[in-house]
Amino acid sequence: MSRRVRRIAVAAAAIVTAMIWCGSSAPAAVDFSVGIRYVSDTGSLSECSAKAKQSLDAFLLGTSESSPGSGDWSAHSANGVNGTPTATAVVRCFGLARGFVVTFTCAVQLPDNPFTADALCHDVAHKFHGSGAITSLAAIPTPTPEPTGCAPNSLVGTWVSDDNPKLTFSMGLNGDLTDSEGVSGNWSLKGTTATLIYYGNHTLTLSADARHLHGGGYSLTRKC
Repeated sequence: MSRRVRRIAVAAAAIVTAMIWCGSSAPAAVDFSVGIRYVSDTGSLSECSAKAKQSLDAFLLGTSESSPGSGDWSAHSANGVNGTPTATAVVRCFGLARGFVVTFTCAVQLPDNPFTADALCHDVAHKFHGSGAITSLAAIPTPTPEPTGCAPNSLVGTWVSDDNPKLTFSMGLNGDLTDSEGVSGNWSLKGTTATLIYYGNHTLTLSADARHLHGGGYSLTRKC
């Protein structure tokens, strides 16, 4: 998950947790769920937003977008005995050069709400994919093996700047990247054309041996 995605998810969770906690007149536990994240290589930000609203509407009330086109959606439960919501969920859509990333964050006041935060977030996430509420979780699929060497169909690995050897990029299997200073971004590859979302969008060309990237103001060599 990129630093920007993590930062917004944690900030959103802190806000909804504070809202629930401050609304309670008696000691209560706030159950918290963060980390459900899906990456789609198809679809647009507007399509993600439409599904986010639909998934929140299925379980909660008052679904709204923080600002038009932001992709930042939230909803809350009905008021509890103290006159305030006992659960809140945030679904955040991030557009990529190809597809989108969506994250799910939930906070629930226990024991006033019948859902746990994990159960609420799982149901909202499952509804996002058009399958309705879940009764049990499917088995975790076998993970895709991470490419080794200089795979021509992937940018996974460690890349070093030819102009500044101190600058390196670690590119992950899910299209994420992190530089040597901890700044995060995303990558995608179509044929030999690579796109880096890192301080803006940069288009680079992958060499025939899959060891070099050039263009967009960068010249990188992969360690393999």
